[in-house]
Amino acid sequence: MALEYRIVPKNRYWWILVLGFFFAAYDAFGIGSNDVANSFANAVSAKSLTLKQAVVIAGVMEFVGALFLGSSVTDTVRSNIIDPNDYDNQSDVLMLGMLCASIGSSVWVNMATKFGMPVSTTHATIGSVIGFGIAFGGADSINWGAWDDGVIGIVVGWGIAPVLAGMAAVAIYLITDFTVLRTEDSFNRALKIFPVYVFFSFMLISFFMFYKGFGRYESTFQNMTWGSMGNPWPMIFIAAGVGLAGGLFTHFFLVRYLRKKYQDLPDDPDNVILSPSKIDPESAVKAHAEANAPEKWPWYKKYAITAFNYLFGGLDKDVVSIDANDAHMVSVHESAKSYGTRTEKIFSSMQIFTSSFSALAHGSNDVANAVGPFSAVFYFWNNDSGVVSSKSDVPTWILAYGGFFISLGLAIQGWRMMAVMGNHLTKITPSRGFAMEMGAVVAVLIASDRGLPVSTTQCIIGATIAVGLVNPGVWRAINWRMAFVSFTAWVITVPAAGLVSGLIFSFVAFSPKIQDCSGAFGEVPLISGDNGTTWQPFCIPRPYGFMYTDEFYTNASILVQS
Repeated sequence: MALEYRIVPKNRYWWILVLGFFFAAYDAFGIGSNDVANSFANAVSAKSLTLKQAVVIAGVMEFVGALFLGSSVTDTVRSNIIDPNDYDNQSDVLMLGMLCASIGSSVWVNMATKFGMPVSTTHATIGSVIGFGIAFGGADSINWGAWDDGVIGIVVGWGIAPVLAGMAAVAIYLITDFTVLRTEDSFNRALKIFPVYVFFSFMLISFFMFYKGFGRYESTFQNMTWGSMGNPWPMIFIAAGVGLAGGLFTHFFLVRYLRKKYQDLPDDPDNVILSPSKIDPESAVKAHAEANAPEKWPWYKKYAITAFNYLFGGLDKDVVSIDANDAHMVSVHESAKSYGTRTEKIFSSMQIFTSSFSALAHGSNDVANAVGPFSAVFYFWNNDSGVVSSKSDVPTWILAYGGFFISLGLAIQGWRMMAVMGNHLTKITPSRGFAMEMGAVVAVLIASDRGLPVSTTQCIIGATIAVGLVNPGVWRAINWRMAFVSFTAWVITVPAAGLVSGLIFSFVAFSPKIQDCSGAFGEVPLISGDNGTTWQPFCIPRPYGFMYTDEFYTNASILVQS
């Protein structure tokens, strides 16, 4: 007889695998409809892209980033919030916990999208892990950390991330404002500075992707990270090469094309072409309904169009215009300065580049928020060793699965966040939008290097507010009601997602179990006596396996034939 921990076959919990599969899709769907939509709201609001164009570009780039650049290894325990050693020989418990984390994150993010609240999917995932961690081992089992680590680091990031992004975005915008926008020949100035901005944009975003590990090619670049982890110069040279290639292409080809295309465009100083329209929402809805009246359609067309509109009807919604009856929003936009149409058109092209590149980086990095918990569930379901690792492999099909539903979420529900962000926070122009997006990338890069778990959503909102303040109207150029809603959503994300996850975990793990003494659900544990005999003093809960701690096994002296 040898004293060993019971290893419960994971195929007994196939239902966890199935539910994890579906909620991973729901989580990825929420990331697309909320997080990705926030990132593209500025480009759409500035009319650099239409909503349909943004959905196509973002969908493709997010999927490519997730599939080809997404991490092949993900942290089983998100951001070291919980200690994997607490779950040794209880990997089935951690499997249940990761399912609950996926449920908590997906339910909260999708509900927030429904109510127009921009939230951090990264923080929703972390909050869900905290929730089931507390339910399992109490508050002491959580790594509360310090200012740059653990839960406290997340709270610190709420304040640091928007400020960093805002400072970087304002610096970029002021350089643009004084060197291009305020000059008499701003159009030609913009064409001259365009290749320079492309060079720095491509280099910065390429460096960001390399720094984040380039996903499944992490081993190739593992000696190219900052600080004590390696030499950064190879990575810097590669990123500079990407930037130089983009800058040279822009200088020799794209600048000529844009000059020819826009040089005869009327240079409207009030920028009516790129400014958001002021509409009456009720009249717009009525006009749309009349234009799509189905009375004379054949029955098969009516049902097909109805189904398509139910899924993708948001692509036809106006997410740029503001309500002409909303005096507050009209005042916000009138307080913001406008520049010439021809010049802003050049910055539209810049914004398309930065938005596309950012989507590629986002897909490579944030796909782990959706598939991380499920990849852990899948790993434990296939692994009967009972040993819990801090990292688990992510199969390619799981990355593709997550990337697909991120793109689908943006296509179906992304319009909701774009409608409440962008022009509904401040007036967005292409030059402002370009500065906002680059400021957000700079902030994420700096914060990542310092180990702060920041959110791209928080960074883009912080950059938007900061650039909006660089206006003659200053405070009046910001919709502070929307800013307050955004900040409130950040604060409640972690506890809300954690509450959902913790309650579901407790409901499953601590519910009364049906007792079984027949051995139908596995070998009944035996208790050893002083004379070497064994007996069965009690029944076991079926299916057994949850919540059997080290102390339980040791005190009960449960013996399993080795």
